[in-house]
Amino acid sequence: MNDSENIKMNLNIGGQRIVQTVPFRNQDFVRDVEKEVDNLYSKWRKEFHSKTDREILAMVAYRFASFYCELKDQYAKAAALADECILAAEPDHGS
Repeated sequence: MNDSENIKMNLNIGGQRIVQTVPFRNQDFVRDVEKEVDNLYSKWRKEFHSKTDREILAMVAYRFASFYCELKDQYAKAAALADECILAAEPDHGS
């Protein structure tokens, strides 16, 4: 199979089956993500007995969305700093 070809993957998160179509080369990454999300769901399912499955899944979604937003902000700051460094290194803008 070519690395750029897509495959269908069956994922299981919190007992919910999800079918995803992903590039063949990304299957290990997708399995790692599935494992991380399901592990957090399982941990919180045991820890928060009074919460419903939907509440736990919402908590997990929020956790990973907050990671995403934090990384997005860090990336934007790093890109801006890189742009400043590039501008400062240009002959017209340097010392």
